[in-house]
Amino acid sequence: MGNQKDPIMNWFVEPKDGHTNGIIASNLAVLNQVCESADLKDNHGDGHHVYQVENYSFITQLYKDKGKFILDFQVFYRAGFNGPIRLWTLGADKPRPRREVKIKPKGKNPKS
Repeated sequence: MGNQKDPIMNWFVEPKDGHTNGIIASNLAVLNQVCESADLKDNHGDGHHVYQVENYSFITQLYKDKGKFILDFQVFYRAGFNGPIRLWTLGADKPRPRREVKIKPKGKNPKS
């Protein structure tokens, strides 16, 4: 099959409000990552104001902190350096199945 390499994945975060924008920009600055934003089009032709991040670990941390800091954002990716960005949904919040917990009545002996 040759020496063809997989394309490099580029990651982008789009803050959906001013609060999230401030937190993302300050965290990128603390990590010494360039915190310049860009306007890019997605695969549907819609424009997005995004920050490019160096790796997915930054995005993982955003997902962990989402509820704690009330963050509202979307994640995009692009394979290679050109072309449109695409919405990334694999790390996004998904409804978690609820587990039923059965509580045994107190004071009753199950053995008769």
